[in-house]
Amino acid sequence: MNSPTTATPSQPLTRGIPLVTVVAVVAVLHFGQELFLPLALAILISFLLAPVIRWLEKRRVGRVSSVIIAALLAFAVIGAVAYTVTGQVIDLANTLPKYKSNLHAKIVSLKSTKNGPWSRATATLKDLSADFTKPDSNAAAPSPAAPPAAESHGFSIHLTDSPLPTDGAKQVVKDPLPVEVVYSPGNALESLKTFVAPVAGPLGTAAVVVVLVIFMSLAREDMRDRMIHLVGRGRLHVTTQALDEAGGRVSRYLVAQCIVNVSYGIPIGIGLWLIGIPNAVLWGMLAGILRFVPYVGAWIAASFPIMLSLAVATSWNAPLLTLALFIVVELVCANVLEPWLYGSSTGLSPMAIIVAAIFWAWLWGPVGLLLATPLTVCVAVLGKYIPSLSFLEILLGETPPIASSDRCYQRLLALDSDEVSKLCEDYTATHSLAATFDDVLLPVLRLVDAESRAGSLDEALKKEVYRVVREVVSDLGEEDVARTGAIPITADSTAVEFLCLPASNESDELAALMLLHLLARGGLKTEFVTSKALVGEMVELAAAQQPRLLCISSVPPASVIPAQHLCRRLRERLGADTRLMVGLWNETPAEHARRLDRFKRAQADEIFLTLAGAANEILLQAGCPPAAKAA
Repeated sequence: MNSPTTATPSQPLTRGIPLVTVVAVVAVLHFGQELFLPLALAILISFLLAPVIRWLEKRRVGRVSSVIIAALLAFAVIGAVAYTVTGQVIDLANTLPKYKSNLHAKIVSLKSTKNGPWSRATATLKDLSADFTKPDSNAAAPSPAAPPAAESHGFSIHLTDSPLPTDGAKQVVKDPLPVEVVYSPGNALESLKTFVAPVAGPLGTAAVVVVLVIFMSLAREDMRDRMIHLVGRGRLHVTTQALDEAGGRVSRYLVAQCIVNVSYGIPIGIGLWLIGIPNAVLWGMLAGILRFVPYVGAWIAASFPIMLSLAVATSWNAPLLTLALFIVVELVCANVLEPWLYGSSTGLSPMAIIVAAIFWAWLWGPVGLLLATPLTVCVAVLGKYIPSLSFLEILLGETPPIASSDRCYQRLLALDSDEVSKLCEDYTATHSLAATFDDVLLPVLRLVDAESRAGSLDEALKKEVYRVVREVVSDLGEEDVARTGAIPITADSTAVEFLCLPASNESDELAALMLLHLLARGGLKTEFVTSKALVGEMVELAAAQQPRLLCISSVPPASVIPAQHLCRRLRERLGADTRLMVGLWNETPAEHARRLDRFKRAQADEIFLTLAGAANEILLQAGCPPAAKAA
């Protein structure tokens, strides 16, 4: 009696530990920014240089030489980019004032039309502003108030209405004394300090990053082994998997992103140069760098040359061409280069990437914005391999939090047939019709049977769920016939080549209907019996038809015993000439191992666990044409 009482209070505490850990880590990263930011940058650059170092090592270049060559190459590229960008910015600052007249002319052209929409909108706003600021005519005029007294540091200055002292009829007004503020020049040390202070911080951080990158690259294996020993004691396999997956994901992402961004920045720079936008090199480099920022970086980079084109050009052609250039290049990179180069994604959902960019920008500023995706990839990998942090994988990962079959069943319980149809159509578009039946709809039928036996699903709702599933199966089958040119299911009972019998209930019947839709591509003469038929009626029908191939459809576990009984009766009635198959749809391997001997004793020729496997084998045994089997 004491054990439940003592265990219950500890459960909320145990569940709250991961949340407290996350909050503590965020606080440490925020207040330790000066320490962790160079470390994160060094790790990021090390991941980027790792493929280059490995490539050099395969060419018989030593580890030290490979690291030095890769580091020199990387920092030379970074230095060249920084030098070019600085020169372009200075040149732009010197030439920008002469474009003031063009910008002024465009503003005047917008305001020149008296009856245009811009003028009418401006006039309307002015009238509304005047109505709000107009004083109330009925309000009483304010009475003159006594002049205020000004107090300052213990004495008061009182304003009076007495006139200035006069000399006869003239007022005597003294000229104000001129005041000049003179700054005393500081010494040379203060001037040097003023100049060096803004530069010393970034230069110091850059030096620390360079040193860390070199030593991390030299001791890559040693650092990995120390991490495994520290974290993975007793969990060597899991820790190795986590490190390899995180490193692989981040390296692939960085290399692919660099290639894409360079391929993005070069056409932008060339296009802006052809359009006539000044400092096209600067804008091309800026576009490539800012594209590391997810989703919005490219359009932030586009805003600068578009605004500059408004100031430079005398017409509207250059701004429109600049906007079109960014749109075309972005569409090509997003829809052609990125899918081709990435191969596999970072494993993050689009929403997670956006939220991560906001979070890391808040935590570490602009540098955190550049590091957002790689750092979030590492966090998602931690959530995948550490059970207590599994909520991070659910929140950040691209894998759906619930299976497609569970989503489908949830919408079926809500009787949302449109959503169920859309979900199955989307799954068929990315997988296949057989995969939709096996992965989505068959698990749904098992859930229906399980909850019906448990009493949590009433009979009326169960009938509605079956009705929607039947409609979805028929719609998917008809769309597959229209798409592949398959032969529709025939109701002709003459010369039936394949007969499918449900073992017990309506779930078995629906599974049989799915199988017949898959067999429609082979042009077989097929027929199936509804679940309302008695066992004796199905046996007599099979004896009358004498099909070459016969399959019993069963959705475990409810109809396994009826399927075994029907299999035995059919074998006794038909003999050995008919090939008798049993489909235990969506059965797990463990369940199958327990039930295999039963159906062997019932003399079943073959047992299938998936509709896809059954359809392929039946078409093969029926001797369908190669084209139909390949489809």
